[in-house]
Amino acid sequence: MHKLWTFLKRRIFLKHILATLLLGGVLNAIVLLFYYEFKRQAQTDQVAAEVATIANRIARPLAELVEAGNLAQATSLLAVYSGFPYVICAEQRLEQSSETLVSWPAIGCDKIKKPGLDIVVSVPTAAGPTTMLARIDQEVLNNELRTEVGVVVLLGILGGFALILAGAAAFLWLINRPLGQMLKAIERFERYDDPQIVPYESEDEIGKVVQSYNSMLGREVERVNEIREAHHQIVASVNYATRIQQGLLPTTSQCDAAFADFAVKWEPRDLVGGDIYWIKSDGPISTLAVIDCTGHGVPGGFMTMLAIASLERLYFENETLSPSLALSKLSDLTRALLNQDTADGASNDGMDAAICQIDSAKGIATFAGAHMSLLVKSNTGIDRIRGDKLSIGYVDTPIGPKFFEHEVQLDQITDFFVSTDGLIDQLGGEKRLAFGFQRVVSVFEQEEWSCSEELLSAIHSAFQDYSTKEERLDDLTMIAFRTA
Repeated sequence: MHKLWTFLKRRIFLKHILATLLLGGVLNAIVLLFYYEFKRQAQTDQVAAEVATIANRIARPLAELVEAGNLAQATSLLAVYSGFPYVICAEQRLEQSSETLVSWPAIGCDKIKKPGLDIVVSVPTAAGPTTMLARIDQEVLNNELRTEVGVVVLLGILGGFALILAGAAAFLWLINRPLGQMLKAIERFERYDDPQIVPYESEDEIGKVVQSYNSMLGREVERVNEIREAHHQIVASVNYATRIQQGLLPTTSQCDAAFADFAVKWEPRDLVGGDIYWIKSDGPISTLAVIDCTGHGVPGGFMTMLAIASLERLYFENETLSPSLALSKLSDLTRALLNQDTADGASNDGMDAAICQIDSAKGIATFAGAHMSLLVKSNTGIDRIRGDKLSIGYVDTPIGPKFFEHEVQLDQITDFFVSTDGLIDQLGGEKRLAFGFQRVVSVFEQEEWSCSEELLSAIHSAFQDYSTKEERLDDLTMIAFRTA
């Protein structure tokens, strides 16, 4: 039943036919009811008039025959009613004494038990006032009426179906045909992006609707073409921006020169992103910075350019900057470049960052973080070095912020891992919880990884399996490196 109702709701022609049948049936029933009552009353009045007319004509001759003693002839004369199939019996009586003068059939109406409608007519005769009574069989009249009404109903049904068929044909040609053409054109445009004009011309309402659709289609095609052209230009610009952002990343030779073993997974959520990493190598000292800027996409991409340019400036001015001092100066410089250190500053953007400096001559790694952590795996186990709970560059970031600096003594082989929150905060699993650091640590602990690339591949695989059903929330940057 539900499927049938769904099918009917989607077909205007079937709804039209169904509504026509229901409304037509109700209206015909009402009309036939009134017609039946009208014909019944008219039939009763007609029969009463016929019976009364005959009674007036034969009343005096009947009285005379009875007075002359010719009862047989009087009965034969009264039997004129036998020609009417709806008359059960008839009598003539004296009005004063109610004495029956003559009856047909001879037994009289009183002894005939069949009920009916008595029609009584008073007629004066030579013998005195008489009453002519004729009993009508209403069942016979009703049967005749039903037959007549049945014929009318049959003719009405045949005529109604003829009108419905004619109306259906007109509906299919005048309404359903142009609507179907327009619907096919709309579906083709939606599915295959193929705009087609509906070939229907008329001055009626449907024709005006089709003309309006054709006009709107022309405007829509023009608008879509403009949007496509704009989209093409935007994508081309973003693709170019992607090449520029990738050009800011350290080269493979720079990474190999700075660390004994280095691997990175850099995956912007969009074509460009707000994550960036930077490497500087100066003799025995190698510096790695991982930065997660506000936002992603194009806004995040602009912020990464600002971050890299600021780091290059800071270390050009002072090559011996420590990680904590570099974060502090980067925060102040970001605020100044974005005018966020003034009262009329319009933006409030910044970044999270981590800077790790390796001094291979001293065997020391120095780390400072702004809302970012560093994982260190050495002979003593795995440690998470937490950065300060303070971001850099924002309006509410204090001027000259202080960051705690952590030192790690390097063993013969020490593994380091740092990532942006695109890894840690990504939702996944059945309970839709964040990936978290603990899952990274569990991958770290599985075995002794032969190289940083294998470690990152294992973490990335676990990350993809965990978040396979979820939309990527943020840019993703993971870096693993090893000192020897």
